[in-house]
Amino acid sequence: MKILIIGGAGYIGGVTTHYALAQGHEVTVADNLATGKAHNVPPTATYIHTDIRDRDDIAALFVGKDYDAIMHFAAKILVPESMEKPYEYFETNTVGALNIIDAATKHGVKAYILSSTAAVYGAATHVPLQEDDPCLPVNPYGASKLLTEQILRSYQITHDLKWTALRYFNVAGAYNGVGTDYPFVSHIIPMLLEKTKNGEPIIINGQDYDTPDGTAIRDYLHVLDLAKAHMLAAEKMLSGTELNQPINLGSQQGYSVKQVADTFNEVTGANLPITYGKRRAGDPPKLIASNERAKQLLGWQPEHDLRTIIKDHYDWFMAKN
Repeated sequence: MKILIIGGAGYIGGVTTHYALAQGHEVTVADNLATGKAHNVPPTATYIHTDIRDRDDIAALFVGKDYDAIMHFAAKILVPESMEKPYEYFETNTVGALNIIDAATKHGVKAYILSSTAAVYGAATHVPLQEDDPCLPVNPYGASKLLTEQILRSYQITHDLKWTALRYFNVAGAYNGVGTDYPFVSHIIPMLLEKTKNGEPIIINGQDYDTPDGTAIRDYLHVLDLAKAHMLAAEKMLSGTELNQPINLGSQQGYSVKQVADTFNEVTGANLPITYGKRRAGDPPKLIASNERAKQLLGWQPEHDLRTIIKDHYDWFMAKN
């Protein structure tokens, strides 16, 4: 396949770029390096500096190119920041995506895969979450992604665009030298790595949830499992399967925050002390994804357990530091 990876210098996009190349595909990476890193782009990929908010930049991506599939990862992803700067989130995540989607339809791209998020569901009232559950995002980040999904559906209707939106939850792990090389820390496992580096205790927010150990339960996936799901989706669509719907990617079991902290200490030998603070406002007790649709439509299920996720991420972090 000839694949255009938008945001391919970032974390998940970078891993997907490496995995796609390892599978023998031809990859072009478009990224403005706002948070992505040039060293995440292998020399065997074609790199084009691109700002998806600039329609001239996007037009240049298609000059002399004929892509089979587009995988769109580029986005702003920090929920608290989205509450402070909603314009920037809609400008990048929605308008930027619209620019790419419109260009894709004009150039006959056969498969468009959006990196979406569990944030489209909003405050979950039950688990596991299914794709047909109500989507009522509670922050601009989730809203910007849901709007992009709706744009894809509209272009399916008006231009017969083939698409899917892969909604995933907490992503961790590393692959082939690519990890969470962001200028910020936004998820628990990278946060635990920073705690190890700084010799600080683990602080768990909330010990009184209605869960077996009182701490919140979340769904965790290895970044390589996500990359494989993107490739499977592209292969299915290019072989004639019409997806044209969102698909959850999750473990369908979840782990509590304390389980993650305990497993982290066991796997890494860090033995960080665990303390407890108050709940964070708006945190639901459980967020777990149903992955039945992914199994049925893609033949996908996660292959890496929590210990492997943590070990791979830790090994990458220690090599980097």
